[in-house]
Amino acid sequence: MDYSMQIGQKIKAYRNARGLTVKELAAKAQITASMLSQIERGQATPSLNTIRQLSEALDEPIFRFFMDEVDVQNEVVRRENRKQIIDGGVTYDMLTPDTNGSVEMMQLTLAPGMRSSNQARGHKGEEVALLLSGSIELEVENDTCVLHAGDSIRIKSGLKHRWRNVGEEGCVLVFAISPPDF
Repeated sequence: MDYSMQIGQKIKAYRNARGLTVKELAAKAQITASMLSQIERGQATPSLNTIRQLSEALDEPIFRFFMDEVDVQNEVVRRENRKQIIDGGVTYDMLTPDTNGSVEMMQLTLAPGMRSSNQARGHKGEEVALLLSGSIELEVENDTCVLHAGDSIRIKSGLKHRWRNVGEEGCVLVFAISPPDF
């Protein structure tokens, strides 16, 4: 698709999302309505200055006009397509499509009595966890606490920790780390 057409379509989408008419946005951006109409239809290439004016009028960062469209289908991780690490009674499922974003999300499933690792481990970035089912003990540095289904916790960056299933059934824990470091 033509570059001018892409920018024009984005401007039109932002304008429509705000419920503005061509005339209203043109006035806010201090350009003519006919110029805006031509930009939106890809029939005119706006100068950088005009894009700045439109950016301010729409209250959108200027870089948004130059970004490629996101294909949301590439961001979906279907259950059957998850990347997994399985080691005996310990299973890690990656819930994010990759580790290229600013956060990664994982699911840990532990069989009764199993630990997430032999040794407590620290990492850069905060971790937030939510226990979906079962009961789990969290060892952080020299302290422990038990979480039950529905409980959540934040673990600060760098603290050595590990999980242990203290229940009589499997437990499922979902956690996010930012920045990614699993």
